Amino acid sequence: MKKLRSLLRTFGTSESGGALVETVIILPIMMWAFVGMFVYWDAYRVENTAMKASYTVSDMITREIADVTPAYVTGMKTMFDYLLDSDEPTSITVSSVTWSQANKRYEVLWSETRATSGMMNPLARQGLTSIALAKNQLPNMSDGDTVIVVQTRMNYVPTFNVGVPNFTYDQFIVTRPRRAPKITCPTCGVGT
Repeated sequence: MKKLRSLLRTFGTSESGGALVETVIILPIMMWAFVGMFVYWDAYRVENTAMKASYTVSDMITREIADVTPAYVTGMKTMFDYLLDSDEPTSITVSSVTWSQANKRYEVLWSETRATSGMMNPLARQGLTSIALAKNQLPNMSDGDTVIVVQTRMNYVPTFNVGVPNFTYDQFIVTRPRRAPKITCPTCGVGT
């Protein structure tokens, strides 16, 4: 019995193997935290890239002095996808909007949408009424002034499931034409 008590006392006071037990307890928490930080960082990176790509498209369009064509908008969509470097579906809607003092409302002069995998900007689906829904995002304008509105949308699907849900980045960018009073697109539709 004396020997058994001595063994139990030695076992109770021994600290060998403590690091192994601590590692087994802490390692899963550390791994989850590392993967979680990666996913959160990646979500912010994708959002930042989407915002920069959207502003790049908007800036390029507002510097045009020639007519914009549907093929040009298709090229902007291709460039947007290239800048994002993502396999997720995207959409882009480019619209020219003016303020009509006579009608006391914003009016769409032309609009073109390009989308992959059936993704569509919510405002693009509604055509002419879309700008009425976005009037809080449009600046105060003088009669006849025009702006270019670029709406982009992309899905984000996290690489790992750590509590970040799938969601969609939407950008709504309003930019004034830089080199001409307005940018025209004679072959573009309205709300297409």
